[in-house]
Amino acid sequence: MIFNPESNCVSALSMMNRDLDHEINTRTHICPLFSYEKKMLKFLTIFFGFLLIKSDVNCLNIDVPSCSSLNVSSIEVVTFDLFGALMLTPPSMEHNIATLLPQLSSTNVTKFTDLWLTAYVSYFGKSFDPSLTHSPFQWVINSSLVDILDKFQLSGVVPQNSTTFKALLGVWGNLQPKSGAAEVLAKLNTKYQLGLLSNGDEGTLRAALRVFPPSVNVSLIFSSDYPVNCFKTCSSMYAQALNFVGGDVSKLIHVAGSGYDAHGARQFGIFAGALDSSAEHTDPPPCFAFDDINRLPAFFHL
Repeated sequence: MIFNPESNCVSALSMMNRDLDHEINTRTHICPLFSYEKKMLKFLTIFFGFLLIKSDVNCLNIDVPSCSSLNVSSIEVVTFDLFGALMLTPPSMEHNIATLLPQLSSTNVTKFTDLWLTAYVSYFGKSFDPSLTHSPFQWVINSSLVDILDKFQLSGVVPQNSTTFKALLGVWGNLQPKSGAAEVLAKLNTKYQLGLLSNGDEGTLRAALRVFPPSVNVSLIFSSDYPVNCFKTCSSMYAQALNFVGGDVSKLIHVAGSGYDAHGARQFGIFAGALDSSAEHTDPPPCFAFDDINRLPAFFHL
C-alpha cells in the first residue's frame, strides 16, 4: 500500500506556518535566552506547542496505532532523526564555525550558530516549490548563510561559492555523535535495518554518517530532497519510510530528536519515540520519551 499525502494537507500546513512564523518571531524577540541549548529548547517548545493548538486533525485520516500494540520483534526498520537524535549538533557547529571564522569572538561564534540553527528551524513543516529547488535543505542553509554573513559584515571576506563559504555549508555534515550513539546503533544493527529520516539532503546525511565506525551500518536515507521537497512534520517525509516497508506500520518505528518530530510521526500514523523527555505528554503519545540514547537497547529488548 502506497501513501500519498493529500493536497489539502499541504494547504493547511502553509496557512499554519504563516502563523507559526509570527509566533516564533514575536516570542524569541521578547524572551532572549542565554545559551544555545536553552534557546533551541525554548524555540522548539514554542513551535511544537503552537503546532499542537493549530493542528488537531490528521489530514490523511490514518489511524494512529496505539503504542501498546507495538511488538519490537515485528519491527524491521528503525529510522533516526540525524540532527536531534544522533548528533551533538550545536556544539559541533560552534567548534567548526570557530575554526573557519577565526575573526569571530567566542560570543559571536555562538550568535552565528544560533542564527543559523534558528533559520533552519523556522522552515519546519514547510513545503518547497520544485521550481525553487530540488534540495530544500541546501537552499535553506545556503540562503540563510548569505544573510548571516551579511549581518556580521563578512560577505566581502567570505563571498558566496568561496572555499570558506562551501566549508561552512559542510559543517552540517561534520558533526560529533552523542555519547554512546555508535555503540547503540551497532547493537540495533544486529536486529534491525537502520535509516535516517531527516530534513537534511542526501549528501549531507551520508557525509554525517562517516563519523561512525564500520560496525554501524545505516543503510537507508529518507531525506527532504525532491520529490519529497518538504521538512518534517510534512506527511511526505514519513510516507517515504512507510512506503519502504510496504505500508505495514508494524515493521517501522522512528526515533525522533524532539517531541515535535515524534508528534508528526505519530500523527501521520507510525510508531515513534523521542529522545526528549518533554515529549511524554503529547497526544498522540510517543512510544517512549527519554533523553539518553543509551536507553534505547533496553527498549528494544537488546
